[in-house]
Amino acid sequence: MPRSIAIRASSSMPSVGDRITPGVRRLAHEALTLGIGCAAAVGLTLALFLLAPAELRDGVVSAFLGFDQPIRSSPAHPPMPQ
Repeated sequence: MPRSIAIRASSSMPSVGDRITPGVRRLAHEALTLGIGCAAAVGLTLALFLLAPAELRDGVVSAFLGFDQPIRSSPAHPPMPQ
């Protein structure tokens, strides 16, 4: 005679904690990746700046900040075409 088979009740839907955990882990991974990328970019920029000859540093900084662009004044509102 066959023995009775015990079937545990399990829902097909994962619990709320199981659904949230992968999202939180992915967000933490993305934040870590972004932080490492930003730190690497800052480190490379600082290294290149410090290794550049002194006469190029001022040019690089002024070009980066936009000081090499001519200043032009423009009216707040251009005239409407007729």
